Amino acid sequence: MAFNPQGGNRPRGNFGGRPGFNRDGQGGGRPGGFRGGGDRGDRPSREDFFSRARKKVQVAISSRDNLLIQSVGAVDEMNKASNLLFERLTEWYGMYFPEFKAVEPSKYVEAVLLIDRHTPHAEKLQAIFGEQAASIIEKMKNSVGTKLSQEDLSQIQSLAVQIKLIWKLRDEIEAYEAKIAKEICPNMSHLAGPELAAKLVAQAGGLSRMATFPSSTIQVLGAEKALFKHLKSGSKPPKHGLLFQHPLIGKSPKKIRGKIARALAGKLAIACKADAISHNFIAEKLKEQFESHANRIIAAAAGKAAAAGQPRAPPQ
Repeated sequence: MAFNPQGGNRPRGNFGGRPGFNRDGQGGGRPGGFRGGGDRGDRPSREDFFSRARKKVQVAISSRDNLLIQSVGAVDEMNKASNLLFERLTEWYGMYFPEFKAVEPSKYVEAVLLIDRHTPHAEKLQAIFGEQAASIIEKMKNSVGTKLSQEDLSQIQSLAVQIKLIWKLRDEIEAYEAKIAKEICPNMSHLAGPELAAKLVAQAGGLSRMATFPSSTIQVLGAEKALFKHLKSGSKPPKHGLLFQHPLIGKSPKKIRGKIARALAGKLAIACKADAISHNFIAEKLKEQFESHANRIIAAAAGKAAAAGQPRAPPQ
């Protein structure tokens, strides 16, 4: 190694056979001539890099998966917004008619648009609430709610109208979501239902990405918080995430939900790869196998429960 004769320890010359630069910028250098002038050669320009980036972005955002992901997000956000607005509506209308309660939110909104304590519409209330209409009218006559002007009441009813519009738009987007899901992932839609299939694809970040997941990852999609809590604190691991929304899992006893979710996740992993790669429709066979396996699990659990409930025979 040669050193600067004027002092210091900055090396000069070539080292280990690699081309380098001297202090004047002359001599050997890296291919392409980054210093000391020279020809640019075949090195891509800045515009080339931007052009390639634009093409990649265009390909990424033009995927049909993104339409499904955005529709799922829109439905979730509209559900949250409508729930918040409905809570506000019940508190606001409760000032006018605090005795009125309805189990179904849709009927409550219809009642807000219809009920006038001074002029009750008995026939319309009968059409909505049936036998409960008589008790509602009786409560209207003896209500302790505050008296509101027509302007005050119209503002409450305007909020009820907006909630109905949000529900209508949500239903339209859900129908569109199901249509896109059947188009993009027909096997998953037939096996788990289009709504659940759309949510799984959205949670995974796309169909192609989900096709790389093992069945164990698909089983806990949507339960990331519980999974990270298990990894961090050693609590019980989650048995299922979004798969809980499948009727065979959600309605099954708690002890066997994990087994059924594992069976469904295995079939979904196969169906997802078929949708993303081979594009062959194999969902009918997969669904038949899954339902048969799930029924065996349910029957075995019922047999164990029945055996545990029987009294033991006395010893001979």
